[in-house]
Amino acid sequence: MKIMRYFVYSILLGFILFIGACSSQKDSNTYKVNLSIEGAPDTWVYMEQQIDNEWIKFDSAELKSGKAVFTGELEHPEFFFIKIKDMSNYLPAFIESGEMNISASSTNPNQRSVEGSQSQDEFAFLTDTLNSFTRKSRELGMQYQQARGANDSALMQELENKYYKIDSLKSSFLVNYAIENPFSVASAFVILNNSYLYDLEKLDLVVSSYDPSILNSIYVQKLSEKVNTLKRVSIGQPYVDFTLNDPDGNPVPLSSVIGTNYVLVDFWAAWCQPCRAENPNVVEAYNAYHDKGFDVFGVSFDKDLESWKKAIEDDGLVWSQVSDLQYWGSAAGKIYGIQSIPQNILIDPSGIIIEKNLRGQDLQDKLAELLQ
Repeated sequence: MKIMRYFVYSILLGFILFIGACSSQKDSNTYKVNLSIEGAPDTWVYMEQQIDNEWIKFDSAELKSGKAVFTGELEHPEFFFIKIKDMSNYLPAFIESGEMNISASSTNPNQRSVEGSQSQDEFAFLTDTLNSFTRKSRELGMQYQQARGANDSALMQELENKYYKIDSLKSSFLVNYAIENPFSVASAFVILNNSYLYDLEKLDLVVSSYDPSILNSIYVQKLSEKVNTLKRVSIGQPYVDFTLNDPDGNPVPLSSVIGTNYVLVDFWAAWCQPCRAENPNVVEAYNAYHDKGFDVFGVSFDKDLESWKKAIEDDGLVWSQVSDLQYWGSAAGKIYGIQSIPQNILIDPSGIIIEKNLRGQDLQDKLAELLQ
């Protein structure tokens, strides 16, 4: 692990020095993108963004003989998908002020180049490094499935520990990069899309490290909103109520179970294998401590009603269950800033959040402390 950390730090330091040497302030917000797409028909091309799961057209240009030019203004670099009308392929790129050259093939999405965008260079560096972590995580995931099939709990635990260490390295890499590059909009974009890796303290550190000149970037703004959301539901704060339907379609507010017992609000889904692996631990805790003053309130990120119902029955989840079947768009998930599952929060009888993400033996130990 020390070798890995040194390797990542060395790469990062070299790239920081490179960026620092070639960075300069742009004199205007005007961008010009010279686009060349080999083999493309004469048609229209668009610069689009995906905002809150909706595709938004930002700019358009006429494509003739494989050439097109986008011009416009951007206060800060932004991530776009360049799409050819009526074609499924797209070209992702960071667009920023100044002149850029983008070349691609209409038939081979991997054949592309982007020149003239420092943000794109940063984004490519960040994603390449993250992909190296992802490959290691996938390898561990495959080994975990094999160990699970063999019912080798010791190996499963060892692989889980390795997985969490890789996640920790990945998280630290991005945080360090953001701190060392306070003008980097690209890092804000990447961290926003990997924000499930971070607790409130780290996200707050990242946001506070950015230079005031980029605080109104859409990505920094969204990170700031996430920090504010997490602060509202942090440990020590009163819980925020919400109402969702149970499997029979009846509305059930969280407040209906608050006031007498300690309540674990458990965010999960039938399709989430780590959630299903954790469910037996929650069942064990419920059975051991329910009569002593413990309850669970399940919030599902499912989108299929029947799959959700089957998982409840199969896993023996006898406590209250609610969902709006909106998948990652769960209203409750947005209120509590949930971007990965399983996650949970523990609320005391007075309605104060006292712990977060208690799993396995940690949950048992906390309940023993509170209720015995």
